[in-house]
Amino acid sequence: MSIPKTTDEWGSAKEVTSNWFKFESVGDKIKGTLLSKRLQKANLPGYQDQWVYELKIANGSVYNVGISCGKDGTIQRLNNCKIGEIIGILFEKEGEAKKGFKPAKYLKVVTFGMDETYNEMDEAEEVMPPAEM
Repeated sequence: MSIPKTTDEWGSAKEVTSNWFKFESVGDKIKGTLLSKRLQKANLPGYQDQWVYELKIANGSVYNVGISCGKDGTIQRLNNCKIGEIIGILFEKEGEAKKGFKPAKYLKVVTFGMDETYNEMDEAEEVMPPAEM
């Protein structure tokens, strides 16, 4: 169902870009304050569940970083990090491709200590009623 347009208010709209960080090439990295972590169940057959780590980078932008539950070592290291800690994740190298599969991505997890400016109350999500369209 479409709502009839009464003004040209949509003409000046800008599309909101995805906030998912993807490790595509060796050397890709992200550094930021860990705001939250959650388990996300796979919604397609053949895909693994993933842990999603929400990071706030230096410019204030917030990114979701999804790590497959098949990456036990990476998940274990990330789950040792505390909310409010500045962490970095680096796509360090690729493994050999096994027949029928893409090469494994080796991720390195580093910490820079607790973010002295982090305030749990500042990062709390406020639930607002949906605005009228």
